[in-house]
Amino acid sequence: MSKISFLSAILITSLLSSCGFHTPYKNTTLNASIIASTNNAFADELKKRFDQEASQSLIVQIDNEVQKKQTASYKSDGKANSYTLSLSIPVKVFNNNNKLLLSKDFSVSIHLSKMSATQADRLQIEETYAQLRSTIVKKLLRILSKFNEN
Repeated sequence: MSKISFLSAILITSLLSSCGFHTPYKNTTLNASIIASTNNAFADELKKRFDQEASQSLIVQIDNEVQKKQTASYKSDGKANSYTLSLSIPVKVFNNNNKLLLSKDFSVSIHLSKMSATQADRLQIEETYAQLRSTIVKKLLRILSKFNEN
C-alpha cells in the first residue's frame, strides 16, 4: 500500500470517528405503551420504533404537537423571504406503577431561507416538519433507553 493510500485511510477514519459518526440506533429491547390522540403524526412515527407485541415497560403520553412558522425576513416587495419553523411536543413518561418519570416539552427549530408562496415551498415546509419530528423521536428514544436500563 502506498503512503498516500495509507494516509488517506487514516485521515478518513479519524474524520469519521471525530465527527460523532455512529451506526443507526436499534431499539429492539425498548417497549412502551403509547397514548395519544388520533391522527397524531409524532405518535405514529414513535410507534414504528417499538415492538408493540412485547411486554410494555413504560407508558408514553403524547399531547398534540405545536407547529409554528414565523417569518424571519422579507423581500423588498414586502413578501416573506425566509421562515423559522418550530415544533414543540409535550411528552410525559410513566413507569408501570403510573409514577411520573419525565414531563417535558421537546422543541426543535430550523431556519428556511429564500421561500415563496409556491406549492413546492409548502411541500418543503411539510417535509421539514417531518424531519423535526424525527429529530424529537431520536431524542426521546435516547431518554427512554436510559429509563429502560434502570
